[in-house]
Amino acid sequence: MDRLRSLTVKLLAIAKGRSYKEVAARARFSPSRLSHLLASGIDADDDYDRLLAGVEAAPAEVWATAEYAERMEALAAEGDLTPGEREVVERSAVEVTRHLRAALTEAALRSREEPPADRYPRPGEVEPARWRAGVLLAILKELPAPHRLAVVKVAREYQTWGVAERCCDESEAAASRDLDEARQWAEAAREAAREVQGPEGWRRAVRGWVEGHRANILRVKGDLEESREGIEEAKRLWREDSDPDQVLDPGRLLDLEASLCRAERKFEEALELLEQARGVSRKPARILIKKGFTMEVMGEYERAKAALLEAEPWLDREAEPRLWYKQRFNLAVLGTHLGEYAQASDLARQVRDVVLDLGDEIFLSKLLWLDGRIAAGQGRREEALALLRQARRELGARGMGYDVALALLEEAALLLDEGRTEEVKVLAENLRGVFASKRVEREALAALRLFHEAAEREEATAALARRLLAFLFRAQHDPGLPFTASWTPEERPA
Repeated sequence: MDRLRSLTVKLLAIAKGRSYKEVAARARFSPSRLSHLLASGIDADDDYDRLLAGVEAAPAEVWATAEYAERMEALAAEGDLTPGEREVVERSAVEVTRHLRAALTEAALRSREEPPADRYPRPGEVEPARWRAGVLLAILKELPAPHRLAVVKVAREYQTWGVAERCCDESEAAASRDLDEARQWAEAAREAAREVQGPEGWRRAVRGWVEGHRANILRVKGDLEESREGIEEAKRLWREDSDPDQVLDPGRLLDLEASLCRAERKFEEALELLEQARGVSRKPARILIKKGFTMEVMGEYERAKAALLEAEPWLDREAEPRLWYKQRFNLAVLGTHLGEYAQASDLARQVRDVVLDLGDEIFLSKLLWLDGRIAAGQGRREEALALLRQARRELGARGMGYDVALALLEEAALLLDEGRTEEVKVLAENLRGVFASKRVEREALAALRLFHEAAEREEATAALARRLLAFLFRAQHDPGLPFTASWTPEERPA
């Protein structure tokens, strides 16, 4: 630290055109005292402050020069790097700094447009506030989760409706892949909402909107009673007349409650809520995709396909790539249910291009499974088996037990078509890990155990595997769907 301070003062003196004699006089040091400090290092804060005043450097100049001095020190310490590697590191660091400086400069300029925090946002103030929240969110994303919450708790600029809204978006996006991350974002949103300023009605509306997202995490976890309590609390806090200009998406709470109704097996109520949401939501494509998914869970595949196709005009691959590929992925899965394998294959190719660009590795594993299912439907058995085997391994490595079971039954059905019962017996042993999963509900476990027992006795048939597979598709998102354990005549071994 003391050497860096000395180097900073030296560099500032050169940049400002100050001689050491001038700096010493302005700092009220003797020339010999200044020479000693610059040679041995500046340890005392008071000495450093006096010398900076003597150089007459502005705070921004001090920060910029100190950062350069620190980089020079770091460069000298990187003994393991070759000269070429050092050059690459420093050139890259300069580029990153240049881009970051431009972003921060724009953020500073836009912050002048930021509205007063103690009133309901006016129409011209909404987008600048939302843009500012996006900048702050990018900073939060770079921090470990516990630090994010701490920052939101203490930093006033994070305690806004815009930050709460963006954290909620992150929470819902994470809910399908990492529940812990989703919960952490929801907690950050709640902390921001708790300190939002303005009229009491507006503050309550923001808290209600956020509570709906916290309830969504409980729904995904399977805590349906707690989720229902959370949704009712959200509805109690939320009042449309407290957000007359619809700053927050008025359809969001409706579609979150629809997801809960779907999990509660109240399918018609879920569809009714989605129709209400569609009339007011800013994202009709999102509502239609949820509608299609609800119908898929109900087993109404043709109606589900129609809803997903209806979403097409509102989808934008560049603006919302994840929503775009989710619609196409769901359409491709429906295509396999309906026997439309060529269309499903084309859709899967489109999805892969975007997923690769985004680096969504979980979805890439799911695409492997889908490719295997399509190959099976088109009669390419060996290719299908290889793809399903690879998908099963990757999904298992990610702890996605239910998806492993789907791939395994698909694989088993192909093997049983060829009478390879011994291989299926070995394959079925992989289900033991799925039995231990806390994410597989009772009815689905009963179906998997039936298959496991039949495979052990070498009595499993392709018809049984496919019937159980069809059940598991629906039970994955409808855990209350009852399972019938009895065998049909065509499912029994010859």
